[in-house]
Amino acid sequence: MDKNEFEAELRREGYRIVNSSVKPNQMASNHCHDFDAKSFVLGGEITITQNNAPVTFRAGQCFEVPTGSMHAEHVGPEGVALLSGRRRHGLLTREAFESDLRREGFDVLNGGQQPGFVEELHAHDFDARIMVLSGEITLIRDNNATIFRAGDCCEIPTGCQHGTKVGPEGVAYILGKACRRMSVN
Repeated sequence: MDKNEFEAELRREGYRIVNSSVKPNQMASNHCHDFDAKSFVLGGEITITQNNAPVTFRAGQCFEVPTGSMHAEHVGPEGVALLSGRRRHGLLTREAFESDLRREGFDVLNGGQQPGFVEELHAHDFDARIMVLSGEITLIRDNNATIFRAGDCCEIPTGCQHGTKVGPEGVAYILGKACRRMSVN
């Protein structure tokens, strides 16, 4: 299976797409998630240990970890880049969103913008994930405008050209910021 086939499968199965990379030699001891996870390794390697059985996944390989499954994660010496999907059973809460951000190495910031604020087309040198807490914001990318309201989330990868327009009530949000420098071969 290639990256495009994997991404199409995630969408068909109701997963939210998440791109991430983790720094070399990071370890997460035994834990479980409140979501189903499926991942495709883009570069580097990660070892997932379930039921005391470690399995190492490298570029081009896939793995899944169901909701509530205890497991440990160990990233290889070159780090790992993943195309992942998350499928929650129920609504994404603010707490779960912040927890996901921190687990994936994002800095978590609370922010907002005044009513009617407009940002022209630009790009960031960091990955951004946003959860709208109140109000609304329109994100324009690839000549498509999408409105995000309270409870909605979006991801803006490094280098993605986009613009924004804030609604008449302003907007408050949680912002996750992460600089990803890992190269994928």
